[in-house]
Amino acid sequence: MTKYIFAILFSFLTIGLFGQDKKVIITGKVTDALNLPLSEADVFIGNKADSAKISSTTTDENGLFNLEINSQEKPIYLIIDDALEGTYKKSFETLKSDTDLGTIVINPMVYDLKEVVVSNVEPIVVKHDTIEYNADSYKVKPNANLEALIRELPGFEIADDGSITANGKSISEVLIDGESFFGTDGKVALENLPADIIKKIQVSDFKTKSEKFSGERSKSDKSSLNITLKEGKNSGYMVKATGGYGTGDHYESNLMANYFKGKRRISLIGSSTDVASSGMVNGEGSRGRGGMGRRASNGITTNTSIGLNYNDQLSDNLKIGADYRLNHSYNKNENYTHQENLNPDNVFTTTSNTNTKSETYGHNLGTNLEWTKKNTKIYFYPSFNNSSTKSSTIGDSESVNQDGDLKNTTAQNNNTKTDANTFSNLISINQKLKNKSYFDLNSNISVAKTDATTREISNALFFDGSRADTYRNVNTKNTNKNNSYNFDLKYTLPITDSISVAIGSSYTYADQETNNYSLNYNDLTGKFDEINSDLTRLFTTKSSLYNPYAQFLLNKSKLSASLNIGANIYNQDNYGLYKSNAESLTINKTLPQLQGNIRYQSGNNMLMFMYNYSTSLPTAAQLLKIEDQSSLTNKTVGNPDLDPNKSHNFNVMFGNFDRKTRQGFNANIGYTYNESSITNSIVTNEDLTRNITYENVKGNYSISGSFFFNKQYQKGINKFRLNLGLSSRYGLNQGYNQNIMYKSFNTTLSPTIRLNWDYGDNLTISPLYQLSFTKSKYENYQISGQENITHNFGLNTNSTWFKNLVWTNNFSYNYNSRMAAGFKRDFFLWNTSLMYRFFGDKLEAGVKVYDLLNQNNSYTRTISDQYISDEKNNILTRFVMFSLTFNLNKFGGKSQEKDEFSPRDENGPRPNRPNGSGGRMMPPPGR
Repeated sequence: MTKYIFAILFSFLTIGLFGQDKKVIITGKVTDALNLPLSEADVFIGNKADSAKISSTTTDENGLFNLEINSQEKPIYLIIDDALEGTYKKSFETLKSDTDLGTIVINPMVYDLKEVVVSNVEPIVVKHDTIEYNADSYKVKPNANLEALIRELPGFEIADDGSITANGKSISEVLIDGESFFGTDGKVALENLPADIIKKIQVSDFKTKSEKFSGERSKSDKSSLNITLKEGKNSGYMVKATGGYGTGDHYESNLMANYFKGKRRISLIGSSTDVASSGMVNGEGSRGRGGMGRRASNGITTNTSIGLNYNDQLSDNLKIGADYRLNHSYNKNENYTHQENLNPDNVFTTTSNTNTKSETYGHNLGTNLEWTKKNTKIYFYPSFNNSSTKSSTIGDSESVNQDGDLKNTTAQNNNTKTDANTFSNLISINQKLKNKSYFDLNSNISVAKTDATTREISNALFFDGSRADTYRNVNTKNTNKNNSYNFDLKYTLPITDSISVAIGSSYTYADQETNNYSLNYNDLTGKFDEINSDLTRLFTTKSSLYNPYAQFLLNKSKLSASLNIGANIYNQDNYGLYKSNAESLTINKTLPQLQGNIRYQSGNNMLMFMYNYSTSLPTAAQLLKIEDQSSLTNKTVGNPDLDPNKSHNFNVMFGNFDRKTRQGFNANIGYTYNESSITNSIVTNEDLTRNITYENVKGNYSISGSFFFNKQYQKGINKFRLNLGLSSRYGLNQGYNQNIMYKSFNTTLSPTIRLNWDYGDNLTISPLYQLSFTKSKYENYQISGQENITHNFGLNTNSTWFKNLVWTNNFSYNYNSRMAAGFKRDFFLWNTSLMYRFFGDKLEAGVKVYDLLNQNNSYTRTISDQYISDEKNNILTRFVMFSLTFNLNKFGGKSQEKDEFSPRDENGPRPNRPNGSGGRMMPPPGR
């Protein structure tokens, strides 16, 4: 079959390179019934015979369009589709010469699409500051979740902790149909939303509640992600449930249920699995995902969770929502670490073996209320989180110098019980006045407390006679409080239609406390009744930050800008108690605040420049001369002479997407200069223990850049996509080691290339190659530098046989150029699955094999300025799992079937028309 695939590919390339068909141009102008131009209306041309799309474009701001295609001998169709006005269609038996259609009036009361079926839509559409991805244009395996779909989108990256970046910008919120879904961090949606119910993924600039209310342009360097679902109608339900059982008694089960009635939506999700860290989604070994918002950690995790989400529009003015999550997880891991510790005069090695177990129960409750009436909007979002964890750690380590001499060993057996509670409340009040000015009041309150009790039995043995051995049998109670109260009031006054000024003030008060109280075990009494003065300590910090500021705002159709000038007035009272010695330190500082951005957008081009000067004070632990001896081999103490952190950050972003050529790119360049930063100062003793304190350094900097390019090409039923990515970073990091300032010049370079070939709906082939190169050059170190290269090659295939049988493969090869002895440098990972749909796609049975070659491993390398660490953790290896999925969608009293669809059907229900007139709002008198 391979030779046929290559023959087809060669044929397409030959046609593209040598085809000499005559070109014809179709032009026209699109207006509504009032003769107002319709901008950004979609224009499609396709073959009548097979409904395959030939070309497409959008109208410009004057309603004009221009399409160049090959001369057509066979019947074709033209469809013009506007989001509000409706659809226009026209058929041609042939098209052999340039054609001007003149002015086309779209009447929303008259349109009929029964004669034409559009089998293709644009994978990517750019409208103003929003990039819209059509979910059906990206193929994932059956039962895949939202995370698997997002990984297919060009320019997207998902980190191990679940954080998302899109085209170099981090995603700060994830919404479902514009509403929160178990919070806005998106982790629950990533893991639980089935990919096949998703219609669009929209990326736009993140806006605060105040910016959404006022219509201001975003001033953030972050993005917002909105997921729209395939509702079809506003009344009905959808249920999807999966259960699976496999070799080694492995199991998994998932439930996703949605109920719709008007603007009311109720969602129920649940999952239970012991393969939460198998990486079944993306074939990344231990970097898989758990359920209910818990990101998978090292080791093997069993996870059970259930959650309920509710959103409703109770009236024209009031919108409410609530969600609750219950989670139980159990994690077990065996870790082996080989770490080379870098010093200016020597390199010593520490090896350790650690076995950990942890069990967590968590409760998360969140509610939201949004009230809007005329010129007033109030947003209220309280939430409460509770978690209870029991964990145990058994481990040992040894350190040898560069000559191989054993210097110390440690052993520990710890058991900890932790209870954590957090209450937070966000309030936003926005009020417009008669002169078009407006007030914004925002408040964010958080009250958090964590109580932990640890039973520790440990020892540290030293072999050079420089210090006495350490033995511990202690019970430690640790209490952490972290309360913060923030209020921000701003008044904005428009000067002209595009220029506004604002004055405001914010106030933040924080109350923090860390209290460690340790008791030694008394052999005589059999109780813990002797205070361990080395481990008992207290830190408290009470701080306030007053920030008066002024803003200048420019908001034109193509150009927007903002400038924020103010002052940060700090007051911080630090107190500590250690071995009956009290330490206190008060800091009063007034530092400037400066923030600005300029954004220019014309058509598909966007250019943004951002600058931010940020400051922060050292913590109490960094300032007070109180020893932290909780580590068996390290001792940390603060430095009262520290200066605040001060940094300058510059960012330039540029983006373009051309719908005519179906290609686009995004570029991002960032520069950070640290005028003052706090770094560790480490002194290593002869017994290889360390004394650590803190120092200020000046001049650390980093330059980072990213570039993402994507291109789509279509010929008949064949679709080709090319995604190129490049991220890089170069920086200087300074610190102190053995009282000598060292310098580390660090370079990283990570190119990525991904290809996609879709042969209709029957076959998808997607190869991927990623390279990561890191290099460090040192000054005042025993070694001059180090470098490392990793290669990752992946090949994903998705093929459909006999309409209902789907075969999916995820194959990858991973190579790391430098690993310590005993760590394997490379491995293959092959996951495969076979799924069969029956009973009208309501049931799906399947079998999947994870790690077919039984080579999976979790070997990782971490390179920093102070150490090179190689780690090995527990990981799931080969197993086979059989599963059965039940899928039922029912809307408007009928089961949801696969119907022929027009562009508007594909893009969802047509928006409600203003004033119920079926057209655009009437212009003001005299227009």
